[in-house]
Amino acid sequence: MEIYINVDPLQSGGIPPKHVIEKLKNYLFGYPACLYCPGDIHLVQKPNIKKLVEEELPEFMGCEVTRLHHGAREAAFTVLFSLYKHFGLEKKTHAPVLIIDGNTHYSMVLAGERAMLEVCLTRVSSEPEFKVLEEDFEEKIGEVKKKYGKPPLAVLINYPDGKYGNFPNAKRIAEIAHENGSFFIMDCAYSIGRMPFNACNFDADVVIASAHKSMACIGPLGIVGMSKKIAEIVTKKSKYNEKKELEFLGCSARGLPTLCLLFVMEYLRERVKEWGKRVKIANYFVEKAEKELGFSLQGEKPHAHDLLNFSTRVLYEISQKRRDRFFVYKELKKRGIIGIKPGITKVIKLSTYLLEKKEVDFVIETFREIMGA
Repeated sequence: MEIYINVDPLQSGGIPPKHVIEKLKNYLFGYPACLYCPGDIHLVQKPNIKKLVEEELPEFMGCEVTRLHHGAREAAFTVLFSLYKHFGLEKKTHAPVLIIDGNTHYSMVLAGERAMLEVCLTRVSSEPEFKVLEEDFEEKIGEVKKKYGKPPLAVLINYPDGKYGNFPNAKRIAEIAHENGSFFIMDCAYSIGRMPFNACNFDADVVIASAHKSMACIGPLGIVGMSKKIAEIVTKKSKYNEKKELEFLGCSARGLPTLCLLFVMEYLRERVKEWGKRVKIANYFVEKAEKELGFSLQGEKPHAHDLLNFSTRVLYEISQKRRDRFFVYKELKKRGIIGIKPGITKVIKLSTYLLEKKEVDFVIETFREIMGA
C-alpha cells in the first residue's frame, strides 16, 4: 500500500486511525449494525449505537437530540422537508423559502429545492476575501416577509464554507433569523470533528455534520443535531409502523460507517483539542505559499481554517508553456502528494489538516521544484 500526503479537503479530516481500520475488518458483511436491532438503528445496544446517538454525539456536538443519516445533504433535506410540511403546509406560519449564505455548497441548495423550497442566496464581499455579509440576511428576510406576509422557513449557513474556508458571523445571523421568526441551521461539514464545537454557543436550531469529511470516518455518513422542539417534528413515527421514524424511512445509516463513527469517538475527542495548532500550520502554509510560490489566498486573513483556496495564475502560465494542464497533478503524485484536482491550474484548493510543519515544508518545496522544472 502506497502512502501519500493527502491535501484533499474532502478527505483530510475523514481518515480513520489505524486501530479503527483494523477493528472494522471484523464487520465486513451486509448490515453489520443490524444483528441485534430492536426496530430502530438508533436503539441498537450491541454494538452500542444507542449510547453513541443518545449520549456521545449530543455531548460532542452540543445539541439535545441527534440522528444518523447517509450524508450531510440527506440530513439537510430531511430536516427541511419535515419543517416545511409542518410549518409551511400544515400550520402555514412560514413562507416556503430557504435563505442560504452565498458561499454555500451546491448540495444545500439542492436539499432546499428537493424539499420544495424557494432558495435565496445572500451576497458575499468581493475578492479576495469573499466574506458572507450578515446584513444581507436581514434584507433578504425583509423581501420574503413583504412578498408572503410571513417569515422564510429557515436560514442556513455553511460553517465554514467548503470553497474558501470562511467562517460567517454565526451568532449574528442566528439573531437575525430568530428575531424574524425563522429557524437557524448550520452546515458544519468542515468543522464538527476538526475543531471544538457546541451548537448552544450559536443558538442553532439544527446543526449538520459530515462524518466522512471531518470525523475520521469512512463514508458516507452524516449526523443531524437538533433541539428537542425540532426533533419532535423530524423524528415523528410512521402511522403504519409505530417503531419507525418516518423521515428516516425507519432506519438510515445501517452499515460500516456507523460502526466506524462509534469506534472513533474517543480519538475525535482528543483530536479536536489540537485545533489551534492546525490553524497555525494552515497560516504557516499560506505565508510560505504567497512568499515563495507567488500564490494568492482567496478567503479571510488571517485564515481560521485548514481549507485553503489559492489563486495560482503562475501554475496556469506554466501549463500553457508546457501544453499540459495536468502537469501539477502528475508531478505532485510522482513525489507522494495527492489531493489536487487533475487539470486545475488557475485556482487550487487544498487542506493542511493533520500535516506537521515538516510536511508543509515538503509540499512547498515540491511545488517550487515542479514550477522550476
